[in-house]
Amino acid sequence: MYFVNAIEKLNQQLAIGLIWSKKKLNLKKYYQYFLIMKGDRRWLLMFIIARSPLGRTLGRLAYCDQPIVKDQNYERNRENSIFQDLKVEIAVDSIKKDGYYLGLQLPEQVLKEILAYANIANISIDGEEGFEFKYSDKNEATKQYNREILTGNYLAVNSECLAIQKLVNDPKLREIATKYLGKEPMLVRSQMSWTFIGSSQAYAQKGEIGSPMVLFHYDLDDYHTLKFFFYLTDIDSSSGSHRCVKGSHKKRKLLHYIFRSQSDQAIANYYGAESIVDICGQAGFGFAEDPFCFHRGSPPGTAPRLIFQLEFALNNYSIWKL
Repeated sequence: MYFVNAIEKLNQQLAIGLIWSKKKLNLKKYYQYFLIMKGDRRWLLMFIIARSPLGRTLGRLAYCDQPIVKDQNYERNRENSIFQDLKVEIAVDSIKKDGYYLGLQLPEQVLKEILAYANIANISIDGEEGFEFKYSDKNEATKQYNREILTGNYLAVNSECLAIQKLVNDPKLREIATKYLGKEPMLVRSQMSWTFIGSSQAYAQKGEIGSPMVLFHYDLDDYHTLKFFFYLTDIDSSSGSHRCVKGSHKKRKLLHYIFRSQSDQAIANYYGAESIVDICGQAGFGFAEDPFCFHRGSPPGTAPRLIFQLEFALNNYSIWKL
C-alpha cells in the first residue's frame, strides 16, 4: 500500500511539474510574439489572416512589392550552382502539386566541408548565447550546465562556413524560391542544428511532446514561404525523420485552418494515412517544402540528427537572426 501511494504521489508531482513547465513555455511563447510584433507590427496581421487562402492571397498582394528581377547572366548563374543535375521547373511543379520536392543532393565535397566545420565549431544549447560546447564535449557540457541537452544550434555557421555560404547563395535554390513564391524572395532563416537523443520527461518539460515540433502543424512565418532542408547525418524513421502531409498546403479541413496543431490520428483520419510522407535519407539528402503543409519532426531515438535549413519568404519580420 505504501509503495502504491508513493507511486501515485510521484505521478502527481510529475504532472504538476509538467503543467508548470507548460505554463512557463506558453508565457515565453507569448512574450516572443510580443517582441516580434513590437519590432514589426505587420506580423500580427499576417499571423491572423495568413491562416486562410483568402488572407494569404490578400497579404501577398498588399505586401509583396519586390518584382522578379530578370538577370542577364541567368544561364551563367545556373552553371555556377552546386546542384548541376537539379531541374528547377520540375522542382517548382512538384512543390506546387504536392507541397514538397525530394530531389536535392549535396555534392560529397560540400557535405565533407560542412561536417568538418560541425565537428570543430561551437554549438549553442537551444540557441542561447553563453551556453556553448563542441560536439565532442557534449557529455561534459551536460554536467557543466546541469541540464539535459536536447537541441543545439551553430550561431556563427553563416559567417564561418564557406560551404554553407555556397548553399545560401546557390542560384538554383534561389531560382526555385523565386519561381514558387512569384516574387523576388528574402532569406529569413539559415540554421544548422543538432537534435539529440533525450528522455521523454526532458522533452515533455521542454515542451517538445505535445508541442508544434512533435504534433503535425503548419508554419505562419509569412503569407508565402519556402524551406529547403538538408540532412547532414543519416536519418530514418527512428532518428528524427521529417514527416509532411501531401497536398495539405492546398486543401484542408476548415478547422485545420484555424488550429495549427493536429494529432497524428486527426491528420490520418482526414487526409488518409497514405498522404503522410516519412522523409528519410542518407547524409547529403535534401528536400524543399512549403511549410504551410502540415508537417512535423520527431525526437531521435537511435542517433542524433544534424540538419541544415534555409527559409525564403516575401517579407522579413526579423523572427530569426541570420
